[in-house]
Amino acid sequence: MRSSPRLVIVGGGIAGAELIRLLANTGFEISLIEPKHQIECQALYPDYLAGLVGIDDMIAPLDDFCERSGAIHISERALDLDDGAVVCQRSRVEYDILVIAVGAEQNFYGVKGSENAFSVNTFEGTLHAREFIERESPDRIMVVGSGLTGVEVASVLADSLESSIYIVEMQDRILPQFPERISRLVERMLFERGVSMLTSTQVSEIQRDSITFADGTTLDCDMTIWTTGIKPTQFAENLRLPKKRGWLLTDPYLRAQDDVFAIGDCAWVEIDQKLATKTGIEAERQAKHMAENLKRMIRRRPLTQYSILACTENPVALISTGCGRAVGVYGRTCITIPARLLRAVKIWIDKSIVSRYR
Repeated sequence: MRSSPRLVIVGGGIAGAELIRLLANTGFEISLIEPKHQIECQALYPDYLAGLVGIDDMIAPLDDFCERSGAIHISERALDLDDGAVVCQRSRVEYDILVIAVGAEQNFYGVKGSENAFSVNTFEGTLHAREFIERESPDRIMVVGSGLTGVEVASVLADSLESSIYIVEMQDRILPQFPERISRLVERMLFERGVSMLTSTQVSEIQRDSITFADGTTLDCDMTIWTTGIKPTQFAENLRLPKKRGWLLTDPYLRAQDDVFAIGDCAWVEIDQKLATKTGIEAERQAKHMAENLKRMIRRRPLTQYSILACTENPVALISTGCGRAVGVYGRTCITIPARLLRAVKIWIDKSIVSRYR
């Protein structure tokens, strides 16, 4: 390996940006391949929908951050890998070590009329949804999906609008990835906010003014917000690397193959029968572990195994539940008080993610 190894990071989301921040001035020649010019915090998108935060709270300039960190920002879309290089739209970027942190994309599962739904999976989609709400003042809003994003979107909109808010969930309870006790607790909180919940209900088609379910029934609405499901990006799909269910399969060192590593939502991280959740908590932890292991590599020391914190069997989260409140979840433990302090902590954490890159 060269005295200054060429580290190439594909993806400038939180995982990629955190890795750059932690490796600044540590002896690597860092190049970031990312077509966007800003770092974005998805955790704040629901709050932006309700006008609780501004655009500046959610983004940080990527070019300035890279310049301060000694990294080169290549504003192109990565297309494929070829013999120790990343093939981009206009260039070819060679690497000694590659870290893939391209995140994931919204998955509409082939639902007919999905183009009529709004999404808060991207910054642009969130801005579009907010503009529609401000312009049209929708009376009835359908939120499809009751994971963390769906629950938070429904909560903040129920507080900020005079609209009827519905959650549509295919499973028999909301927050199906969490223990049932926590699902029932949050369901009661949403009910108190006036949110209607349609569980065991599958969407088959979305129209501009209505939504149709698998049983053939139709419900009129003025807006549909899709929050359920993610899938690998096109770049990740193109790669001839080991995969599991389409995600880049890593070993306990977050390595996909040889000197190629994967972190964040694009990676399938399963260690000691624990499967890491695709959450901001895990993305940050994986970036920090990756940074330490890369420092070990440059010193020619052996890598250390990653330890998963938030796994499918032990979820970890702060969930906004409306009225300036939140609940904390750690495995099967649910912390409900002090609810307003928990919400303040959540907002502080989310905002601090962006501020560290300014």
